[in-house]
Amino acid sequence: MLLKENHKISNSLKIDSTARFYIEVIKQDELIDLSKFINKNEIKYLVLGEGTNLVPPDFFDGIVIKPNFNDVLYDSNNKIINVGASVNWHKLVNICIEKNIYGFENLSLIPGTVGAAPIQNIGAYGQEVSNLIDKINCFDIEKGEFISLNNSSCKFKYRNSIFKNNSLLIISVDFKTDCKKEFNIEYNSIINHMDKIGFKKTNLSLETLSNLICDIRNKTLPDPNIIPNAGSFFKNAEVKISEIDDSEFSLDELIIWDIGNNKVKVGSARLIELVKDRIPKSKNVEIYKNHALVLVTNAYATQAEILDYANAIIKIVKKVFNIELQIEPTLVE
Repeated sequence: MLLKENHKISNSLKIDSTARFYIEVIKQDELIDLSKFINKNEIKYLVLGEGTNLVPPDFFDGIVIKPNFNDVLYDSNNKIINVGASVNWHKLVNICIEKNIYGFENLSLIPGTVGAAPIQNIGAYGQEVSNLIDKINCFDIEKGEFISLNNSSCKFKYRNSIFKNNSLLIISVDFKTDCKKEFNIEYNSIINHMDKIGFKKTNLSLETLSNLICDIRNKTLPDPNIIPNAGSFFKNAEVKISEIDDSEFSLDELIIWDIGNNKVKVGSARLIELVKDRIPKSKNVEIYKNHALVLVTNAYATQAEILDYANAIIKIVKKVFNIELQIEPTLVE
């Protein structure tokens, strides 16, 4: 087991972050020795994908585990595609499009790895990854055991799952390849973009829909390779409509979806847009000009600066709307 010391933690916010220890895991058997080392020394650990949904500290006094599992195995008989946790997510989307596998196209161009996707239950444009997952193969670091979880055992919720803040390291994911062969284009952003460019529904295919999604994302979301960011920094809020304070802004000015059980989902981007002029300025962090859910940095921000700015937004939104925003990326202590 080869440990590196004082190793930089790669992250799309470009925070200058260092880990006490770092190890790259290539073979699954190596996880057993790693588990023994972690438990014996009672050391903190962090499983790292591409670092695109992460807010790391200046120094992480623990071990960063970088899995390197890149196999893609297509089982047409069982209608499953088994994908290693380290495979880039958009690469998988393209593989599925080539194989005429439906369901992945709306999740095009989401940054990160396959292993990171279930943790947050990534979603976009009317689709969530939990709808595509059959089984997840993991290693329990604290117990030193290999386990597999079916979809229901993963406890998927909106941007959440059993994999958040626990000891399970994802090795690979079994995705279903027999989803309905139909296109999901009911999301307003897709409809508006199709109308704007004069795209006809008769021209829809997995490839053309994926390209439409990529166009939308490129116009509204910054490329983390150019402008440091971690994607959407806040989740859309889920509340009872009676809890919303509409004394300053009417409900008609908000974006609201009925999600049942006497609850609604409120578009957090709109909430932030309505109060952004009241948010104190920060030297190294700001709201992205094309999408209010995205916080961008100038590559000099620390975790503390980013969280101070985010908490200022949360405080103002709470004061005006009585809605408490939740941070979406993983905060590392």
